[in-house]
Formats: sequence, structure tokens, C-alpha cells
Amino acid sequence: MGRVKALLPHPDGSGRTLIRAAAETAGEAGLHPLFVVLGYARSRIAPELRGLGGMQPILNPAWRSGMLSSLQVGVRAATQDGARWALVCPVDQPFLSADLIHRLRSRAGGSPPPAAVVPATEEMERAGRWSLPVLLGASLFPEILAAPIPQGIGDPPRADIGARRLLVRHRARIATVRADSRELLDLDTPSEFERARAERELLR
Repeated sequence: MGRVKALLPHPDGSGRTLIRAAAETAGEAGLHPLFVVLGYARSRIAPELRGLGGMQPILNPAWRSGMLSSLQVGVRAATQDGARWALVCPVDQPFLSADLIHRLRSRAGGSPPPAAVVPATEEMERAGRWSLPVLLGASLFPEILAAPIPQGIGDPPRADIGARRLLVRHRARIATVRADSRELLDLDTPSEFERARAERELLR
């Protein structure tokens, strides 16, 4: 992105940063406890969480190694807390809603329970693809924690794809929830960020 993504202003024009908005959405959804995994620019990001009850910032000292190391830090904290599920929410999905989080949690109540619950648009389901956020069941925690950190080239390593390979391995036990493309929009490039802001201006 060229800037600290978590500190970008939300495209809705509210003045909130992306990290503040993501934390507020998780709180509105009733998630508890809420672990916020920080690494790069943590001293600048942490103040954005002030005044939000239940937020527990935790440091990933290996943040340079990529997404998997941050996932492991969060899952380890959830394991120590005795959690049966862990919802992994990224900071760059500005229109992720508490309603979608509720739908993911409701889908987890099946019998037998799925290994994980993921959202997907109709087009994504046809292509066999999923999106974040992902609701991970405790049966996957040991496998996530045991996964080797990739040693790719780059910063972070290009080989780092978080838990994607694990989910593919357990595809038969993955449940999906229908979501729309706006809910799942993620901001990975400056052009995507500017496009989201421009769309907000058009809707005013």
C-alpha cells in the first residue's frame, strides 16, 4: 500500500482509521475476547484502540515473516483463553459488518460442527474460492500452531498464504456463508483504496 494500512482513513469519510473501524465492528458483533495482533508500526497503531473495551493488543515479534506468524500469535492467545472458535478478521475489509460476523457464527452451529466457516459471493462459490474473515474451529488450532513459517523471498515472504493451504486440505469440512462483494471488498493497493473513496463520494 505504501503507507501503514491500518492507519488509513476509512473510505466512508467518518474520520476513523481502518484499525479503529475493524475493532469497533468486532465489538459490535459481541466477540470476546478481542485480540489485536500488532507488529510493524505498533506504537502508532495501538493508540487507535484506546477507549474500546475488551481489546487486548498482543505483539507478534516475527511480523516480518508474514501472515501465518500473526495468525499463530492470535490462535495461541485464543487457545490459552479456552476458545472453541477463533474469528480471524483482517484490517483491510472496511465494509465488513457485524451482521456478516453473526451469520458466520450461526453457521458454525451445525451438527457435526464444521472445521471452519468462510464467506463467499455467488461467483466465488462457483469458482471454489473463499474470502476472509474466517471462523476457525478449535480442531484446527493444533495444525495451525504446528505449521512451519515459510522462508520465502521478500518482505513478507511471497510463500506466506496464512491458513489457506490448511483450509484447502479440510475442504470437505468447510461451511460457507453467502456474502456480497461489498462486504468482502479488501484494500490491497492504493488504486483500490482511492476507488473505494470515490464510490463513497458518488453515493453522497
